[in-house]
Amino acid sequence: SAFYNCDGLTSITIPNSVTSIGNYAFASCSGLTSVTIPNSVTYIGDGAFSGCSNLTSVTIPDSVTYIGDGAFSDCSGIIEIENGVSYVDKWIIDCDTSVTSVTLRNNTVGIAGSAFYNCDGLTSITIPNSVTSIGNYAFASCSGLTSVTIPNSVTSIGSGAFSGCTGLTSITIGNSVTSIGYNAFRSCTSLESITIPGSVTSIGDWAFSGCSGLTSVTFENTDGWYVTNDSNATSGTSINVTDTSTNATNLRSTYYRTYYWKRNG
Repeated sequence: SAFYNCDGLTSITIPNSVTSIGNYAFASCSGLTSVTIPNSVTYIGDGAFSGCSNLTSVTIPDSVTYIGDGAFSDCSGIIEIENGVSYVDKWIIDCDTSVTSVTLRNNTVGIAGSAFYNCDGLTSITIPNSVTSIGNYAFASCSGLTSVTIPNSVTSIGSGAFSGCTGLTSITIGNSVTSIGYNAFRSCTSLESITIPGSVTSIGDWAFSGCSGLTSVTFENTDGWYVTNDSNATSGTSINVTDTSTNATNLRSTYYRTYYWKRNG
């Protein structure tokens, strides 16, 4: 809280000797418009720049290994944050309608849980091929998103990752994804069709519940699928997934509630 609520502060130079920015260090500094964090910094604390409502530009260097809870929450002017950290455990941004497009740097490995939660003005997201995981509720309630391509580098889609993305009409899942989490696409009401790549071996319960427009689900690998009420089960009731229309019905409203879909092999 070193500069907490210094709303007249318009400029800050952080020297290369600084290695960490503490909790709420610049919170509510509404006059700040731009911040450059030097390569010496490895840690950005909880709420460090929260409430910096006029902040429009932030560059986070590769040296940063941790970004705390709500570090940039209520920074409604931020359109793009460049971030080269290997994985951000708790990167949470409360976006408003001014945030329309986000491009992540090519060495970003993970998109953390709730990273873009409720960014309802977000219409475009570019996920680089370096990303291997999309965290729980990462893009939940991003109602402005209409199309998402998940690259082949991604191996898991977290619980609720795209839930409530009511404008989503097209989703392409890369061929390295092995698991689709609980609630992953729940209530994506505009989604009409989806292809489950052959790499997928598990789909969590409620993953496509509430997808009222879903009429076609194609499984690239149709062998060995079964449904079970036990998330740890290694066997269950075999299910035929060759018919795309039936698949949609089953995932949407038949085998959805407390049902886990799994594939042997």
